[in-house]
Amino acid sequence: MIIAVFREMRELDPGHRVRERGMFLRDEGRTGKTDRNDGTHKFYNEVSSLPHGGPMPVKRIVITTNPKKRLQKFNNFKYRVMRIITELHNKGYVRAKDLESKFDIGIRTIERDLTIMKEDHFIVQDEFEKGKWLFDTSGQSWDKLEVTDHDAATLAFLYKFSKVFGGQISKSVLKSIDKMFCVDDTEYPFFMITPRVKRPDSELPYYRALYDSIQNKNKINITYKSGDGEKTVKAWPFSFIMCDGMWYLGYLLEPQGRQKQEIRTLRYRNILKVAPLTEETFEKPAWIKDMLKTARNIWFNRDRCTRVVMRISNRIKDYFDHNEYFPAQKILDEGPEYFTVEAKICNNNEAIPSILRFLPEIKVLEPKGLKADVNRRIADYLKG
Repeated sequence: MIIAVFREMRELDPGHRVRERGMFLRDEGRTGKTDRNDGTHKFYNEVSSLPHGGPMPVKRIVITTNPKKRLQKFNNFKYRVMRIITELHNKGYVRAKDLESKFDIGIRTIERDLTIMKEDHFIVQDEFEKGKWLFDTSGQSWDKLEVTDHDAATLAFLYKFSKVFGGQISKSVLKSIDKMFCVDDTEYPFFMITPRVKRPDSELPYYRALYDSIQNKNKINITYKSGDGEKTVKAWPFSFIMCDGMWYLGYLLEPQGRQKQEIRTLRYRNILKVAPLTEETFEKPAWIKDMLKTARNIWFNRDRCTRVVMRISNRIKDYFDHNEYFPAQKILDEGPEYFTVEAKICNNNEAIPSILRFLPEIKVLEPKGLKADVNRRIADYLKG
């Protein structure tokens, strides 16, 4: 119960109702009247002896809220907003009609919720489809940040590094940093030596279609060059992947019966055609995120069931102390001349590039199949 003293009150004719939204007013010591429609109470002024139009005296008013009703209403709105945020995170967009069905409430309520989020610059309407909403990124700016010299140097480094990517991806990074900083001539204490892209301004074909399909989790029909000509498959695209200076598309094939889905990687230059299926969506499996985190090249997949053991010279031990070259890499033991490393792979090609890189300082102890594969490649090289 909240007690409030009003020093100035507006003039009320006898019998006029006083009401506040979501609460009721009553004179202390008197009982208000309940409105059955919304559960609030209304106080009817009965000071009829006062001259008509004369000022009301200062009165002590008790404002009693209806906490149960207000809390329920707040929780419903909060629930809807959290669900909308979840949908935006999972799909990259929401549709008012879909939310109406999910929440089982009127479209006007949904539109009011979306309008509130729009006014707070949280979401924005899609310019191509009415009723579709996206995260509003236009209001994000570096202007409000306090940037130190160290921050500026770091951004300058990222600015330079982003040029390695090339195409639209490089441009998107450069555009974000360019909002506030002119960093082309900024000196910074970092430098990274990486493969240089020969044509950094060249556009990635089908970039917009693939980007939207990844963001919206839309299935696609994709046609690409294969060893025996062209092939078209129905796919679930989940990421652009850069490895060793080359762009790849990461995707899953459309499930066939009980067949387990496996990650596929397609070299970008081999893509011939992309047809987004905007009416067909998919749910990205949670295990993909872990696979990407532990991947060391494009030869990765869901099950890493092959144990690899290697003996490595101490002359290159500092590389392995500071970097992971193999999935689930772990040093088993250390000696005066050698140390032993264990890893888990799903395909021999996950390990072979790093093994060849560190020859002759590295030797495969197990499995026999991987050891034979490495020996065969060395023998092919020695043949000239």
